[in-house]
Amino acid sequence: MPTVSRKQHNFMEAVAHSPAFAKKAGVPQKVGKEFAAADKAKKSRSEKWYGKKG
Repeated sequence: MPTVSRKQHNFMEAVAHSPAFAKKAGVPQKVGKEFAAADKAKKSRSEKWYGKKG
């Protein structure tokens, strides 16, 4: 499931890349990694990325 906003994207990236932040936020790191992977797939399928090209 890809993220729906830039704020959620940034949060999930932080969770995916920082075990300490994931623990502090109460979100399993696995969830952050799944969102990051979905966003990466979404970006490769489309030029649009939260309203920006690239």
